[in-house]
Amino acid sequence: MKRYFMLVMVVTTLAILYLVIHRNYIQFNSIVSIKNTRWQKVHVQVRKGYNPDPYHDKLIFDQYLTIGQSRTFTVDNGDDILYRRDRNPRQPDGVHFTNWTYANCDNSSGCIVEGP
Repeated sequence: MKRYFMLVMVVTTLAILYLVIHRNYIQFNSIVSIKNTRWQKVHVQVRKGYNPDPYHDKLIFDQYLTIGQSRTFTVDNGDDILYRRDRNPRQPDGVHFTNWTYANCDNSSGCIVEGP
């Protein structure tokens, strides 16, 4: 009986160790692509995080994209991607932006945001 108890304890310990390592060190990576399909030139900003205030999240992309141009990057979790663009893309000024919007990636390994 003591052997079975010891075997159960070892298996339980290994399972807990696996879950702790998997949760803390192995992340789900997503490939996110931002593509300008609408305007001649638009300023796009992308942040990664899930803060109530997006300005505390990490800025991972801040560039102008011309029509047909795209940028691709990897992130730990695609559900935590926020983006915004110039309020008036016909006259991009890099100062007046739309509200932050979550990219709808739904735990997929690839996510494309077209015409942000």
